[in-house]
Amino acid sequence: MRTVILFFFVVIGVAAISALATRHFTEQSPQTPDAMHGWLHEELNLTDEQEASLNRIEEQFAGEEAGLRAAFNAANRHLATVIREEGAFTPRVVAAVENVHREMGELQKLSISHLFEMTKVLAPEQNEKLMRYAEKALTETP
Repeated sequence: MRTVILFFFVVIGVAAISALATRHFTEQSPQTPDAMHGWLHEELNLTDEQEASLNRIEEQFAGEEAGLRAAFNAANRHLATVIREEGAFTPRVVAAVENVHREMGELQKLSISHLFEMTKVLAPEQNEKLMRYAEKALTETP
């Protein structure tokens, strides 16, 4: 019986750590929209036309991202509820985890799509700088 109780607490602990890690890595990184906007101005030497185009792209992205972030947060809250209700690593917990991963994936796809949407208004040398910036943001630990 003691082993079963210990196993239960280990599963709950792992689930909690997983939820916290997921939330940490999907929250806004130090590369906030304001920092990104400043970087674009400083490093890419945008023309007024490019800036106007990027502002329109950014507005559209912000609306879509807010909706996906709300869905992701709801999926995390649902996972927490399911973990509490189930008390074990059941198919229902697995389904809730998979839903969190699906929502996180949608956020990632939107971000990557947004990146490539931005490249449509930049010159080749600006695109190269933007891609290096994106690579650095994706590979450096927050």
